[in-house]
Amino acid sequence: MTRSPAWHARVDTDGAVGSGFLISDRTVLTCAHVVAGDRASVVFPGAPGLAPVPARVVVRPDAWTGGDRDPGDLAVLELARPPGLAPAAFAPLDAPYASPAPKLVAYGFPYGYGEEGVQSELRSVSSQLIRDEWAQLGGWRGYGQETDHGFSGAAVMLEGTGTVAGMVVSHDPVSHTSRMIPARILARHWAPLAELVPTPGYPSEEKRRLRELVARVGSPARAGALGGLLRAAAGPLGVEPPPGEPGSLWEAVWFLLSESRRPEPGALPLAELMVRLAGLVDDETLGAELRDWSRAHRARHDPPPVTPPAPSHKTVGLLSHVPLTPSYTADHTTSLAAPHTPEHAAPHTADHAAPLAAEHVVPYAAAPAVVPVPGPAVGTPPGHPATRRWSPILVEIKRSGADRGALLVEVSAYRDGGRRLVGEKRLAEREVRAWVLDRIDDAFAEIDTEGRELIAFALPRRWLNKPVDQWSARKGMSTPLGCVAPVVVMDHDRRANKRLQFRLKKMWDMLDRQPGSAVYGVNCAGTARPEWLTVQLQDVVGPVGLTRPPRGPRDRLHTAVLDAPAPIVLWPRTGCADGAACGGSCRGAAFLNALADQLSVLPPGDLPERIFELRKSAFGHEGPEPHWAADLSFVWEDPRWFPDVPPLSTMPVG
Repeated sequence: MTRSPAWHARVDTDGAVGSGFLISDRTVLTCAHVVAGDRASVVFPGAPGLAPVPARVVVRPDAWTGGDRDPGDLAVLELARPPGLAPAAFAPLDAPYASPAPKLVAYGFPYGYGEEGVQSELRSVSSQLIRDEWAQLGGWRGYGQETDHGFSGAAVMLEGTGTVAGMVVSHDPVSHTSRMIPARILARHWAPLAELVPTPGYPSEEKRRLRELVARVGSPARAGALGGLLRAAAGPLGVEPPPGEPGSLWEAVWFLLSESRRPEPGALPLAELMVRLAGLVDDETLGAELRDWSRAHRARHDPPPVTPPAPSHKTVGLLSHVPLTPSYTADHTTSLAAPHTPEHAAPHTADHAAPLAAEHVVPYAAAPAVVPVPGPAVGTPPGHPATRRWSPILVEIKRSGADRGALLVEVSAYRDGGRRLVGEKRLAEREVRAWVLDRIDDAFAEIDTEGRELIAFALPRRWLNKPVDQWSARKGMSTPLGCVAPVVVMDHDRRANKRLQFRLKKMWDMLDRQPGSAVYGVNCAGTARPEWLTVQLQDVVGPVGLTRPPRGPRDRLHTAVLDAPAPIVLWPRTGCADGAACGGSCRGAAFLNALADQLSVLPPGDLPERIFELRKSAFGHEGPEPHWAADLSFVWEDPRWFPDVPPLSTMPVG
């Protein structure tokens, strides 16, 4: 550079002289201790023909109370008129700490140089901050002009680029060192500065909108643990949160803007934080705007579309179906499949072909292992997709440990193998349905349009029989959610169990190679030894059909099946009520027959789509009897579509 930029300023107030620098057309930044009152006069020595400009103090951070060691020693001056000069630009946040160390220059007005000013050559001692507030500066050569009185408020400028790295705030005549408030800390104290300080990946307009939203949020209700809120948003995404508690919501936001790495898919902590904030505000409009910001921020960093993966199994087409008679093995399970012919597959044994009879019901202790019955081999129809690709939406519901009767609810979208939080809130049970449906609507804006939408509910076991598929899709409409998109249920206890998740993944490796889905039925009598059923079902690779719903959260039969763990389980919400007294021709047995008729020739990965079609048929059914699939509960859990995520966290501001 051949000359000092004109944005360097001298600040005169009540006989004292300090420094400052122009950061916008009418805004000057200086130290709070330079302007003890509310008025000042600003001179720009780099523009000799320009008259002094009156100014008033518009901002002093609350943290500064006048002490020499108080943080936040800065003041924002508003000029009475624009001086018509180009403002300063800020350097990258880490620029002054580069290696080799760059030369830094400050322009001040010490005694004897009050009119024209003088320059001081400096260097950063370390990137480590003193009390997380000040960077220490030393002389460039160890001698020369020190930043004595009159330098307070001076911009610390990189000589090579002319950009600002921070502001001189104090000088120690004994050690001959100075202290600078880095630009990162200046923006923490005064939020509008964030729009000027470079933060790669965050355009100024995006930061301005974010700052406005955060200002409207103010202090979130029950905001006693902002650190917990910050850790919930940042920690799972690989960002190390600061020790202690942020001083304000803006401080937490600015930490993520300035300290986290460049935003990229799967590592967007600010998007997570904004969604969590949306769940805390009472203003629905503000909550929607916070979610909109999060969604737009994610969209800016979405990767380009990728080619769908190669097929993992041969997809089969639909054949005409023939109603089946359930064939019960001696262990109370039933293998249900479409009829076989010698040219398609090996014939059934006589035992498998026999109708239900009382003599087939024997104690589990004497039962043989369950033997899968393969479905018919069929070809792939022309034009049929080779593999199904899902765009999942996950609703997680779990009991809250903080409030009796409250539930912790999260709605997430999965895209490009990563989870995107759409909403998180602690709710009373009566509030869950409406809130979840609203957030599911929001989640549709986050998922990949190339895939088929799939809505999964991860529920506590006492909720597994709830008709979530019949929840109305929108307010004022009666169309059930299960007729809008495929809806499946998952067991929250299994999602938290690493061993069961491992087993489920291994099972899906085998399920992917199966062209059909032979249904393994458990008859109405159930079993006196559910733990033996758990052992047997470990060898069953396919759907398990039950004839009745769970009788409570600890229903032994359902628990045995889920702990097996069976990846696909179906039952009627209103099934056989007679239990052991049932003769085998009840509604539950008819349900198992119908399942086999509809599912046996379909690969397991296609079952959500088929259940979706059945639910639509049941919704439009007008016969004298209810459609057999009108109250169908469908557990379908493929962990590969729902990568591991941190456990549902207690709301950090609870």
